[in-house]
Amino acid sequence: MDVIVAGIGIAGAFALRSLSRSLEVLGIDKREKLGYPVKCGEIIPTKREMKRLLPNLEDYSLFDLPKRFESNRTDTISFFLPNGKSYEIDFEFHVVRRDEMIQTIAAESGHRIEREVILGYKNGTLITNRGMKNPKVLIACDGANSRIAKDLNLWSYEISSAKQYVMRNVECDEKTVYMFLGKAISPGAYAWIIPKGNGVANVGIGFRQKYSNESIHKVLDRFVKDFPYSSQFLKKAEIISKVGAIVPIDRPFERAVHGKVIFAGDSASMIISHTGGGIPISMIAGDLAGKVVNNFFDGGKLEEYDFLWKKYLGKRLSTAYLFRKLWDLFAERDELFIKAAKFLSNKDLEKILHCEVPWKIKLFYPFLRLFT
Repeated sequence: MDVIVAGIGIAGAFALRSLSRSLEVLGIDKREKLGYPVKCGEIIPTKREMKRLLPNLEDYSLFDLPKRFESNRTDTISFFLPNGKSYEIDFEFHVVRRDEMIQTIAAESGHRIEREVILGYKNGTLITNRGMKNPKVLIACDGANSRIAKDLNLWSYEISSAKQYVMRNVECDEKTVYMFLGKAISPGAYAWIIPKGNGVANVGIGFRQKYSNESIHKVLDRFVKDFPYSSQFLKKAEIISKVGAIVPIDRPFERAVHGKVIFAGDSASMIISHTGGGIPISMIAGDLAGKVVNNFFDGGKLEEYDFLWKKYLGKRLSTAYLFRKLWDLFAERDELFIKAAKFLSNKDLEKILHCEVPWKIKLFYPFLRLFT
């Protein structure tokens, strides 16, 4: 076996897509149906937004998304502060059918895919419920709870829980993504309503237990039924399905290449950590991993991957982590955050969403650390 892609989510599917058909490749995943259940908000910034978000990327063609994967397209984000004050920001998203996207891209890669459960990785051998495998290269895309990262003693990044309902009869502007801040409904993170079209929406919360003495289920139900700034959209809403997930919210690995193993996406904590935005980063990381592996079999080095992902993603992911750490200063102090937010304009929030640091934050960040 030349290459095994372990885990076929977004990163794994895009790795399979870019791997040469001249290689002997196997994709493995524990799920009977790839990409299901959907464990995210299913939003991807449009190509225009990606050009600003990741200005060092050389090729944006990944973000020419086929309409067949799109359930809706939004053009505005509405941010609600804990006191109900809202900011309207121009920002375009594709709302995608993530499961269909993964299934189609993986199938169209032409590579073999098997249902297997990863049991461990020891001494260069991948152990699954169907035996032992010794690929020349292993692309580890096995998510935020990566067994491969754990067995290589690399798994130390902080994670956040998330819980989401898919709901129908949601009454909101379907061109707007809604995000809500406040300890009462999303301790240490944020909550969301993401319209999928035709009255259906993903409705969920990020949740960090260290900032709450309640359960994630209780907090999500409060967000849906009682929190005044979200429940206004959900009075007639009904739950179609429920799902829980974990999301890395830390820095990425310092090195994502370890011997013959390449980590891509959530398994390497490659994520826009202040928003939890993982799909576009995983698309790039998986695609890049496949291309580097192709070059490896033509005489290149796997270590080129570390140089390239840092070149394309490194600075913006570091800035996202800075924003997440800054948010931690306010996570238990809504009143302080409301006061600080008075100094932020819509343009400042637009910069923050694009992982750009407004001058106000550059100026006051050292003092915030002293006085909070």
